[in-house]
Formats: sequence, C-alpha cells, structure tokens
Amino acid sequence: MIDIADAAQKLQDAPLLKEEAVLPPPSQPADDIMNAVLDTPPPPPPSSPLPKKSRFSRMNIIVASLLFLLLTIPLAVYFVSQQRQLADTRSKAAYVTSESKLYIANLDKTSLSVIWKEQADSKGCAMAKNTQTKKETKACDDTLSRMHLITLTNLDPYTPHELSAQGGQKISLHPFFGATVISGLFDERKPPSRFVEGTIVTSGGQPLKDVFVVISPLLTDRFYFPIASKTDQQGVYSVDVSLIDAQIPASSDGYLVEVVDRLGKTLTEQKVGSASADQIPTVTVAQ
Repeated sequence: MIDIADAAQKLQDAPLLKEEAVLPPPSQPADDIMNAVLDTPPPPPPSSPLPKKSRFSRMNIIVASLLFLLLTIPLAVYFVSQQRQLADTRSKAAYVTSESKLYIANLDKTSLSVIWKEQADSKGCAMAKNTQTKKETKACDDTLSRMHLITLTNLDPYTPHELSAQGGQKISLHPFFGATVISGLFDERKPPSRFVEGTIVTSGGQPLKDVFVVISPLLTDRFYFPIASKTDQQGVYSVDVSLIDAQIPASSDGYLVEVVDRLGKTLTEQKVGSASADQIPTVTVAQ
C-alpha cells in the first residue's frame, strides 16, 4: 500500500519540469512600446519621376524662353546699331569718311554738290537724272583723289533727281536720303544768297590748300544738308550760308566745321561762331 504522505514528499522534492524552467521574459510596458514607435523616423518615400504633365510644362517654359531670347537679342542689336548710325549721321558735319557712299551738300534750286570717297585715287564723275523727263546732268573731276566734291548745275528746279557717281566703282545715293533728292527743296524759306569766306591754316600759320571743308549747324536733333567747299592755294574757301539758313532759320549759334584731306581723313572738327557779314572764323589744324 502506497504511503500518501511519502508520495507527496517525493513530488515536492523532484526538479521542475523543463517547460517550467524556461520562462518567457516579462512583457514590455505599453508606454515603452509607444515611445519607441514615435522616436523611429519614418522611412523615405520611394523616388518617382515627375508626372508627364509637369515635365511637359517645364519643357515648354524652357523652349519659350529660348525662342524669346533668339528673337529679342537680334532685334535689340539691330535697334541699337540703327540708333547709333542715325545719331552719327545727324551729329557729324561732313559724312565723308565712309567709303562707297554718296552724300549731298549745297542743295539749291538748280544745283547741288555730291561728296564721296573712293577706296583708291581716281578721277570721278557725278550724275543727276531727272526722274520725270529722264534728262541727265553730268560733271567730272579731273584730279586724282580718293575724295571728290563735284557740283552739278543747270538742274530742273523743284524736281526729283536720282544721283550716282562713277569713279573706281559706281556709287548710288546713300539710303539715308532715300532714292531721290528734290532740287530747291528748301527754296521757299531761303533768304538771299550770302557767300562768306573762311580760312584753314596749320598750327604754324601756313595755309592748308586743297582740303575739303564741310559746314553744318550746331544741331543734333534734326536732319540737314551741309554746305561744302574746297580750299585754294591760300587756304581760303567760300560757301553760301543761306543754304543752311533755309533749312535751319535759327542756326545763329554757330557752325561745326569739318576739315578732310584728299585721302578722306578727318583732320579736325571744330565749333566756330556764327558767320559775320563776309567771314567765317579761321580754323587751325594741328600738324
């Protein structure tokens, strides 16, 4: 017969079961778990390309910007160059330092002068053609020179004329003046002719002969035709200042005198006072 007390004592003294020997760790408090979750940074979002609509919009902006630059830059350059050319034409008296361009001076009712520069010494001829009757008027310069100043006379008054010159090459009227010029354009306001003389001398007081003299009013805000002449052996020239007064009645502030040699080089540009009854102040060229 089993002793119940003895059996109970044996069970009490026996080792624990294996399942009882390996116990799970105590559970982590809920607050600690929540804090760990909050402290963990979120994973970065997966990279994805821009939507097609966004890419196309950005590309359209870039293309439009490039087209805008391609259109505006040439226009800006052209505008600046045209303004500079116009300013130079209005502010310079002679206009004669540019090759292969024909300019007008001494514009009167039945006559005018043409000025141009060749690339090499040559004898030149100037022609005026009446656009209505087709009548041609011609005059020539027998002197070998790069610079030419030729006066055409006996023109039909108040009539458009096409101008050209023939030296080393054929030269037409400068586009700034248009296709033709009208003789006597300012005749209605022209006072009586008033020829005055001037003298060009060197810094040593010697007369400067065979140089071209082109005179303009001291104005830069409007267009005008200058007057021009050439000095003789004594350095003296003669011009009709009424041809300027006809264009600019208020030109009493003085003149801009440009002196150019036979090679087309500008020797000096000087402002002088208004002409007296028969004299323009002497201009001195430093040499």
